[in-house]
Amino acid sequence: MDTAREKSLGGAACDEGWARGEFEGVELGDARLERRLIRVVEGLSSQPEYPVNQACEDAAAPKAAYRLFDNDKVSAAKIFTAHRAKTGRRMRQEPLVLAIQDTTFFNFTGHKKTRGLGPIGDRSGKLHGLILHSTFAVTPRGLPLGVLTHDCWAREGFRENEYTHKELPLEKKESFRWVEALREVSKLTVSPNNSMVITIADRECDIYEFLLEAQLLNAKYVIRAAHNRHVLDSEYKYTHEYVRASPVRGQIAVTVPSQQRTAAVHVRFSAITLCAPERLTKSKNQFNVSCWVIHVEEVEPPAGVEALSWTLLTNIPVTSLEHAVERISWYRRRWSIEEFHKVLKSGCAVEKSRLQTAERLKRYIALLCVIAWRLFWLVHIQRANPGASAAVALTQAEINTLRSLKRFNGRFTPTSMTVRQAVMAIACLGGYLNRKNDPPPGPTAVWRGWQRLASMSELYESLVTGCG
Repeated sequence: MDTAREKSLGGAACDEGWARGEFEGVELGDARLERRLIRVVEGLSSQPEYPVNQACEDAAAPKAAYRLFDNDKVSAAKIFTAHRAKTGRRMRQEPLVLAIQDTTFFNFTGHKKTRGLGPIGDRSGKLHGLILHSTFAVTPRGLPLGVLTHDCWAREGFRENEYTHKELPLEKKESFRWVEALREVSKLTVSPNNSMVITIADRECDIYEFLLEAQLLNAKYVIRAAHNRHVLDSEYKYTHEYVRASPVRGQIAVTVPSQQRTAAVHVRFSAITLCAPERLTKSKNQFNVSCWVIHVEEVEPPAGVEALSWTLLTNIPVTSLEHAVERISWYRRRWSIEEFHKVLKSGCAVEKSRLQTAERLKRYIALLCVIAWRLFWLVHIQRANPGASAAVALTQAEINTLRSLKRFNGRFTPTSMTVRQAVMAIACLGGYLNRKNDPPPGPTAVWRGWQRLASMSELYESLVTGCG
């Protein structure tokens, strides 16, 4: 693989420091703050599961980190801007990118001294925390390219009345975040090349205004339908009836990760025109939406198991079974953002942070989102390009540390180490057994191994420097 391609997969070469390369161009209005930001990222990325004071190298470093998160000049938006620019560069190297939207909640209920949090969950739980809505860019093969949009906030309270809430314009509802993210991605991905960016989202995104906005922006999407919408000029009045009346176009096998099984499903698809809902018929902005609908339904589910059934909406033409299967495969990549959020919460232990104010936490979360992407990228790079040089993922000190470990003696040649070899070695440090029939290592094993490698590399460098 050539050097240009390696850089597109991993940003700047790791010997230059990935954090320095990823945050190149960050503008905080103070060069000292910018240098401090990079040092904090380097410290946290080597020990992502540890609290700030434990991840830092010396007694002065935690104070510098706390001052960074408490500085009004350092907003989450400014922290995030440089990474987003690098994500855009990586995207421009790909012919097709999936921009996956989702929302997650951070629970800080146990942190009684933390100010500025809002309610999460339902009223009965009395939980407090922050909400994050983000857009995660991946290739169709699953290689994470970075975070495109990032919106973190605290609710002011629960809505008072369901009926009055429905009467509010979308702009005043939380669900407007899906439309805002779509607009932001559309602005960010305007490019002279032919890269196609497709928004992927689950049922919560099935908002008519989102479909309409995508049509107006010519923004591509594949989302899972939540509503049985009215169909224009058809003997079948609703979406479900319309698609079930269309012929079965083929049968495919779909893996269901949450149930660890494979389902045989029938696939139907058809062009469709959706009617605007009543809330929009009263305004001048009434438009119908033309799209395609794909229906996936399990043929014979196991006894006692609910049949797999998906209805997908897309504005990308579906005129063959091959097209439908491709759109389904894109939607199935939606789980990438759930894995990313798992890395953020478990691998980076965001909810253990005790920064005591919502504003500090927002800055901290923005920083950890970039670190979580890097950890997640490390898991997938060995699947996307296993033969690439380990130097696209590790520093030379980390490579030398792996080579020096007794358990890996003889596994690596003196002159080269591939990404796959390096990631497998890191996963083994994190408890991965690497038996013949084991699945590829996941984020948990890799981030545990990464922490061990960081400590070992620090010791290795100290010994080498001391001997020199």
